[in-house]
Amino acid sequence: VLYGDLYFGLTPMADGLRLAGTVELASPDAPPNYARADNLLKSAQRLFPDIRTGGSTQWMGCRPSMPDSLPVIGQSPVHKSVYFAFGHGHLGLTGAAMTGKLIAQMVSGRPTTIDVEPYAPDRF
Repeated sequence: VLYGDLYFGLTPMADGLRLAGTVELASPDAPPNYARADNLLKSAQRLFPDIRTGGSTQWMGCRPSMPDSLPVIGQSPVHKSVYFAFGHGHLGLTGAAMTGKLIAQMVSGRPTTIDVEPYAPDRF
């Protein structure tokens, strides 16, 4: 669920809810800034005043983002038995189904549904 007024989303998980909605642009070795997570929790409490937060944890992780904002999808230019499917940034789940379909088409030698040249691993 995306809540536009407060600019965050909630995803159901096995043990509760995951809150998301901000991006921290920093070097991969920078310590996380959990002030963003604190703000997400405040937003969730505003939307759901009775939400139980006991046992909640904070987490962050690095996501590969490409300089042109496009994912890398295609055969390795060096190792022909390796196919790449990464760099979707914050749209990994959004692009996962189509990326999987494209990779399956490439691996099986079938024509791809769309032109994959813009996503080629050797475009840089």
